[in-house]
Amino acid sequence: MQETQGFLPITGASTPATTLSKKAFGEAIGVSPGRVSQMITAGLPVEPNGRIDPAKGRAWVAANVDPNRRRASVDGSPLGFASSRAEREAADAKTARLKAEKLEGNLLDRKAALAAIETRARAERDAWISWVMRVAPEVATATDADLGAVVALLDRLVRDQLATLAEMTIEGLAP
Repeated sequence: MQETQGFLPITGASTPATTLSKKAFGEAIGVSPGRVSQMITAGLPVEPNGRIDPAKGRAWVAANVDPNRRRASVDGSPLGFASSRAEREAADAKTARLKAEKLEGNLLDRKAALAAIETRARAERDAWISWVMRVAPEVATATDADLGAVVALLDRLVRDQLATLAEMTIEGLAP
C-alpha cells in the first residue's frame, strides 16, 4: 500500500495532481513567465484554474518547443526544476493537497491504523486461545475422550493456526 507522509490513502479516494503557477512552471523549465504565456497561446495545456500540470506541461514543451529556445536550468537538465522556489511551491501544493484529503476524510493516520489493527489481532488471538477451554469439555463429552488430551490437541492446533496467521503480512492481505 502506498504511504504518503505518514498517512494511508483510503481506497477510491481521488488524488488531484499537483499544479504550478505560470511563474513556477517557467522557473521549472528555465523560461520566463512571459514565455510561458506565449506557450499557452501556442497550445500548452492549462488546468481550468489557470495552473499547469508539470508532467503534461513538460511533455508538451518537449514535443513542441525547440530546445535552443530554452535556457539551461541549474541542474543541466532543460526540463528539471530550475530553482528552489519552484520546488518549494510544488512541495507546498502537495502539502495543501494532503491536508485537504485528510480534512475530507480520505486519509488515515498510519500509526493509528496500525495500532488499531494490532489491537484487533491481539483480541482475536486471545479469543481463540480461550475458545479451546470453552469447547474442550463439550468435545470430550461428545466423543468420550480424555479432557486433558482434547485440551492439549485443540490448544496445539489453534496455536499452530495462529502462528500461520501471524506470518501473513498486511501487504499480503491487500487485494
